Amino acid sequence: MEAAAKIMVVDDEKRICENIEKILTKNNYEVVSAVSADEAIEKMATESFALLISDILMPGKNGLELLKLVKEEWPLTKAVMITAYASTDTAMKAIRMGALDYIPKPFTPDELRSTVEKALSGDIREAPTTEREKEQIDIIDIDMPFDRDEVAKIAGDAYADMLGPSDMPVVEVKAPEPLENFCEVGDMVCDIFKKLGVTCKAGVKTAGCPQKNKKGKKKKAAAGSKAYDARNLIGIDEPFDYQEVISVTGPEYVRNMHNEGVSFLPYEDLKKNVSKWMGKERRMIDVDMPFDPDEVAEVTGEAYTDQLSRSDVPVVEIATLEPLENFCEVGDMVCDIFKKLGATCKAGVKTTACPRKKAKKKRAVSRSAVPDVKSLVGIDLPFDYQEVAAAAGSEYARHLIYEDLVMIPYEELKENIAGMDAQREKRNAKVLAFARKPVDKNILVIDDEVSVNNNIRKILQKNGYQVDQAVTKDEAMAQIIHGNHQVILLDLKIPGVTGLELLDVIRNQRPDARVVMITGYASIETAVEAARMGVVEYLPKPFTPAEIRTATDTAFQMAA
Repeated sequence: MEAAAKIMVVDDEKRICENIEKILTKNNYEVVSAVSADEAIEKMATESFALLISDILMPGKNGLELLKLVKEEWPLTKAVMITAYASTDTAMKAIRMGALDYIPKPFTPDELRSTVEKALSGDIREAPTTEREKEQIDIIDIDMPFDRDEVAKIAGDAYADMLGPSDMPVVEVKAPEPLENFCEVGDMVCDIFKKLGVTCKAGVKTAGCPQKNKKGKKKKAAAGSKAYDARNLIGIDEPFDYQEVISVTGPEYVRNMHNEGVSFLPYEDLKKNVSKWMGKERRMIDVDMPFDPDEVAEVTGEAYTDQLSRSDVPVVEIATLEPLENFCEVGDMVCDIFKKLGATCKAGVKTTACPRKKAKKKRAVSRSAVPDVKSLVGIDLPFDYQEVAAAAGSEYARHLIYEDLVMIPYEELKENIAGMDAQREKRNAKVLAFARKPVDKNILVIDDEVSVNNNIRKILQKNGYQVDQAVTKDEAMAQIIHGNHQVILLDLKIPGVTGLELLDVIRNQRPDARVVMITGYASIETAVEAARMGVVEYLPKPFTPAEIRTATDTAFQMAA
């Protein structure tokens, strides 16, 4: 019978260690847990383990530091990383440093068992990463993925050396010097201590400061003098001050209060109030406003009350404006003709429209700019020829047929082809030999977005790289097989390419080439799988010119 595989589980949350232990012991694994990297190293130094399962973000040494140390000291121990702060960056680093898998939290028991089983059975293999590549994974801390030298250039070596597991530098704060005549029992500078040179006998005997005890007694005495007077309370079961409650609710409420805030009138008082109310003449503003108008008038004024309608909105009478002198209703304006005639003109009466306004509209239409038909592209393309030529080029505008269809006449097309053939013959007749750049600066960019491909080329050419490009699957396959590139920048999504098909071809055809994955569809799963297949950098789009330069430079350093 085979011995049960021994697994080391490391997580600063003890509860997670216990849960993983419960899950794996059901599958007959022997599980040992640790809550820190240092504790794990101590236990691994005395026992051998088949598998390490470690959290990444932990106080002290983080999970990647532990992984690096375990791979150096115990290279046969396999590793799986778990984290609640999953990112493509940490996933790439973990796989490249020797981890077999990378599991984001929370995970299910089945996910954990399946990963452990694959790792121990050999179904998952370590990424083909050289020791030199592992050494170049340089970070200050796992939650601070910055190069230490770059930080030091800006902030100084002293600041970079003091950086801890956060972006706050760890500064050693010296304890202040003890105060003169400071008594530790009383936790203060004491006159008695000054006279005696030590804590007083009473303080030593009772372990309490006699001066503070005196102050405490005085406070208690003062508090006792402010005790409630029972005669001022509402009742035994209502321990509230009578005057304070009256100031908020009124004396009638308190007088009729019984218990738990319930107040009700005695039957006799209620009868008196009802008879008094029935004897009064009942007045209401309206059926849907059963309020006494006199009471409302006391608060809002009589003018407001008199104007109240069936809602609470007062009815305000708005007087109509006096008619303007010489105002013509047909033209809806003050009119000089109306002034002369004393009435609307005959044309206005006949047509029910103002003749002056008609004349203004005609003048406005005549003044508006009418396009010159001779300047248009065509009858069914009413666009200015010069504007189209300025935007798309004169050749496009000259050959535009309809909509966005451009057609070159047959004779002109023949002349163009003849010119192209002549140029081709000249090139074949005389081949100029241009000095190619050193092979160690050759790079291949594979991306189906032409604009992205061209931008990467422009950025990297400024750094002295010779850049070849491919925008389709066929072009990429030809460049990979027949080219000689030390670094390949590969987009994840290419039309016609299934999954990581091109990456598999690169690994088989150009095993020495370093691959930088660029993608707009970044995910933890693709980052892990790409790292297993040898990808050295994983850049999610959009990225900055500095990021693409840094990733390419790092890849070339590994390839050198």
